[in-house]
Amino acid sequence: MVMNYQPRKKKGGTEKPPRKYAIKEIRLSDGTIVGIFEGDRGYNSDHDILIKYKEHRKRIRTPKHIHWVIDLLIKKENNKELTLKFMRYLRNMYDRVEAFKNKEERKKCELAEATSKELNEFDGLNKYGEYTVEFIVHLIELMIKMEKNTAPEKPARVFKELIDALLSEKEIFVIVSKATQVG
Repeated sequence: MVMNYQPRKKKGGTEKPPRKYAIKEIRLSDGTIVGIFEGDRGYNSDHDILIKYKEHRKRIRTPKHIHWVIDLLIKKENNKELTLKFMRYLRNMYDRVEAFKNKEERKKCELAEATSKELNEFDGLNKYGEYTVEFIVHLIELMIKMEKNTAPEKPARVFKELIDALLSEKEIFVIVSKATQVG
């Protein structure tokens, strides 16, 4: 069955919006399913996506920046050197990953960053935190694609600023503030 969810009513609205169905599902090795849905925001709404995920025997969730940030902080507390190396890998992804160029590319949603060969060296981090390295890489690649779908004159840089803050080991208050900003 294709992942789906019921969007909330718009503020002040009376009509229930139609259910949304994933345009693509990515099944991870631990059974987690990442669903990619058509979005309607950003510089070009035809290129926008929404991300949801479902872990085994859990409900569908919408990932937030604060979730992966906390997970990386937990991993870092347990294996600092390997986590910093993983964070540098994620930061380098930002320079490689591009936004979707058209609706067809969004529908295919081909992800190139999460190859098992490259991720094997980070397997030790899967012992810590809630998320696997595989999940984080897929999530971050999708979030970068979303982030790069912003107007050139006002680019979004939440992921880039967050990973840079984590790598430079800014104090926790700075990191949490960046991870929870809205708008």
